This record gives sequence, C-alpha cells and structure tokens, in this order.
Amino acid sequence: MARRREYLTIPRMLPPRPPSRWARRAKILAGWGFILLGIAGFFLPFLQGFLFLAVGLYILRDEYAWAQRMIDWLRRKFPRHAKQMDQGAERAQAWLTRWRRRVRRTVYQVRR
Repeated sequence: MARRREYLTIPRMLPPRPPSRWARRAKILAGWGFILLGIAGFFLPFLQGFLFLAVGLYILRDEYAWAQRMIDWLRRKFPRHAKQMDQGAERAQAWLTRWRRRVRRTVYQVRR
C-alpha cells in the first residue's frame, strides 16, 4: 500500500488583505456593544461588568489608541490577570480559526 505524501505548504508572500469596510464596522459595533454591556453589568447583578468591558476593549484595541492604552494600563495594574488575558486571546483565535475552516469546508462542499 502506497503511503500518502505530505506536501509542504508554501507560505503566502503577500501581506494579508485588509478587512473589508463591513467587517471593520461589525468589529467596531461588536466592541461598543460589549462595552455597553459592561457598563450595564456594573448596575445589574446578573451581568459580569468587568468581563464585558475587558472583551470590548480587547476588540477595539486595533481601532482606537485609547483602547490600547487602557489594555496596557490593565496589564500594568493587574499583571497576574494579563497572563489569563493572553491565554484567552490565544484560545479565542484558535477557536475562530477552526470555525473559519469548517465554514470554508462546508461552503466548498455546497459549491461542488
């Protein structure tokens, strides 16, 4: 039985495309939505205010300089939690990558 060959993939030499206008707007809208949920969470006992604020700031950090400064301040103020934030970001990125692959695979199968 012949072995299946594993071919090396060539990395892309071109820089990644910038996100579309609609993707950027959706990202900003989601970030502000999480920030509003975080503010509401300080007054409502069933929402975790700080968690939603941190997620909203993390989403908006690429779009706004003040959000990046807040993230940096939180890292300096709470260094123990900065490690957890990094791990959470890595897990979210891995989940998003897996989800994108599934969607692409499904779309490819539907087109065939």
